[in-house]
Amino acid sequence: MNPTVDVSQLPLRDIHLPAPIGWWPPAFGWWLLAALVLAAALLYGIHYYRARHKRAALRAIARVREALENGAEPVACLQYVSTILRRFAMTSPGAARDGRMETDVAGLIGERWLRYLDGRWQRTEFSAGLGKRLLAAPYARPNSIERGTAIELTALCMAWLTAQPATARARRA
Repeated sequence: MNPTVDVSQLPLRDIHLPAPIGWWPPAFGWWLLAALVLAAALLYGIHYYRARHKRAALRAIARVREALENGAEPVACLQYVSTILRRFAMTSPGAARDGRMETDVAGLIGERWLRYLDGRWQRTEFSAGLGKRLLAAPYARPNSIERGTAIELTALCMAWLTAQPATARARRA
């Protein structure tokens, strides 16, 4: 270094630091994360919307069960449960069976109705078990069905509803 040169007199500028990084535009990863969160929220919303009638049917049967536990007449409660199941079956988006739509659900009676219910969850509790009482319940005399039996039958119907798919796509899979 040359001792005759005064370094403080040189026309040099101080080191410039870069400007702080702004928050906009976000990096690609943030865009990807936002797209994934939006897609997940959209899929959840569609699933929630399609399962609305299943939730309504489950709530209705839960109210019937609560009424039974509080002393309501079992025959009237089971008549309402039968109506709820039939309405759900008629409006269910998963009513496709063996590649065809089940258009005559409203007309199913007796053993055909019980076989239909069993076929929607591959069990036989309706046609060969406690569910057989569902056929006679709408036509029974008041106080001819025990409260415990009615509560068990509502539990079976709630289990059947819970086992049903929320969407038509889930039924085909």
